[in-house]
Amino acid sequence: MTKKNFTLPENRVYIDKVQPFVHEDIEKWPIHVQYNNREEFIKQVVELTIKNASWLTKDGKTFRRELKNILYQEKIRLTQDPWKSDDPKEKLFWKDIKKQIIASSTLEYQNDTRDVDEKILKDILNYYGEEMTPNFKVKSYRFVQNVLPPVYVRLMSPLKELFFNFFSSKMNFFRKMKVTGDVDHIRSLSKQGTVVVVPTHFSNLDSPTIGYSLNAIGLSAFTYGAGVNLFTLNALSRLMNNLGAYRVDRRRKHRLYLEFLKNFSKVAILNEINSLFFPGGTRSRSGALESRLKLGLLGTTIEAQRMNFERDLKNGKKIFIVPATLNYHYVFEANSLIDQHLKQVGKEEYLMDEDHSSFSALKRAYKVITANAGMVVSFGPPMDVLGNIVDREGQSFDKSGQKVEIRDYFMLNNQLTQDSQRDQQYTQILGEAIVEKFKTHNVVLSSHIVAFTAFQILRKRFNHFSIYEVLRLPQDETTIPKTEFRIIFDRVRDRLIEMSENKEVLLGEEFDLPQEELITHGIKHVGNYHDKKVLKMNRHGMIYTQSMKLLFFYHNRLTGYELEQYI
Repeated sequence: MTKKNFTLPENRVYIDKVQPFVHEDIEKWPIHVQYNNREEFIKQVVELTIKNASWLTKDGKTFRRELKNILYQEKIRLTQDPWKSDDPKEKLFWKDIKKQIIASSTLEYQNDTRDVDEKILKDILNYYGEEMTPNFKVKSYRFVQNVLPPVYVRLMSPLKELFFNFFSSKMNFFRKMKVTGDVDHIRSLSKQGTVVVVPTHFSNLDSPTIGYSLNAIGLSAFTYGAGVNLFTLNALSRLMNNLGAYRVDRRRKHRLYLEFLKNFSKVAILNEINSLFFPGGTRSRSGALESRLKLGLLGTTIEAQRMNFERDLKNGKKIFIVPATLNYHYVFEANSLIDQHLKQVGKEEYLMDEDHSSFSALKRAYKVITANAGMVVSFGPPMDVLGNIVDREGQSFDKSGQKVEIRDYFMLNNQLTQDSQRDQQYTQILGEAIVEKFKTHNVVLSSHIVAFTAFQILRKRFNHFSIYEVLRLPQDETTIPKTEFRIIFDRVRDRLIEMSENKEVLLGEEFDLPQEELITHGIKHVGNYHDKKVLKMNRHGMIYTQSMKLLFFYHNRLTGYELEQYI
């Protein structure tokens, strides 16, 4: 294969400063207006949920049976799986609901049970609304704007670098956090409709990372769901609540709560509040890009778009979907994530080797203050809710480049129609489009390519072993001569450059380094927070790993591109 050189495409730019807000008056942002009018917002969610609750209210017996089932599941949650973040007054609320249900049951053979059951339903839904609906405080938002950048610089900088910058007025935040994508395009669309951002999810840092990135490109604040377990600490709970994070209790699996959650999302989007979903549902345990998405909340964008056309068939505002891929040289929780993945898929074949010694903890603490890393946020091309690419004027174009009117997708015989089965198919199509954009706009870092190359060399060397046997290889079996590594590395690098030219993937800025420097850069940065070296080169020119498990985790970032054939 002919050796290829890489240069950053001219249309690929990284922002180097915070952009001015598209909408300058924060007091008029939809998230501020709507969440500070809580009663009206909750009322809209409750009414929409009741309107769509025919499955629950179709007859008296079904109604009472479902209410009893909801009460039972809530009691089980509070007694068998309590969390510190649970509202202390919640038990009293469900005790009162129980009294009302008992009273309703005594009226079973009378004609006035319906009103009682409807009141119980409204009480439950209003409780969910009060619990879920956040605030949005301008002071809190401004506080995070000022505090978050230096915190991130600390997380991504070695101690010596911080020392030299200690007396400087401002550290260059965007040297550590790279933000790329067609920012002007996204800003333009945010003036015309509601923006829904759907990022990959790998780390607990993802929420603040994507949040600050959106702030940096000048978009109005986004609302997002956060697990109630994150609201344990009072100070953090208040801050998240004041930034527009709505509480999601994933222990609640019953249909009424899930329907309420979806309707909450729909009402937020209908009221033009920019929204953020992690469509993978949870952090990627394997370290790989998401290939299958959870479509629940994603489907609310389809329904909200149809409802926008119901409001105004000709000029209904569009909803724009923006995929975003997040990449880090290291993930703090990589050890626990890959353990969870291997335990889940390997079961008895995977034997965990955990190190909880005080010395290990001290080494990790040392790594935090000496590690030097960075992150890249890559915004993909904006799409409509059917996965079509949109131009800066918000016009939609299908794969063949033909202009399309998406309202036509919601019509039958020239009438706007509601069709849940059709909407599910549209959601599936949107999910597939997002997964494709995750892959093509994934920014490959030097740490990814060195980890992929090293792990695949060892995997091929021991191809008669199962993956779990490979992961248990002793350190002296993981050594790779530098000459062999460079030959294979060149093949993978050249293929990635070719894919980049074909717009199948993006490459980090460091790919313009000479081969030797790129390898050194990758080995230095890959997982450099961990107490065990993911990759290391000894004085004899041999490359090896101190943790096959972590090497596997960082290698997985490049699975799915069929690069294995170049090893």
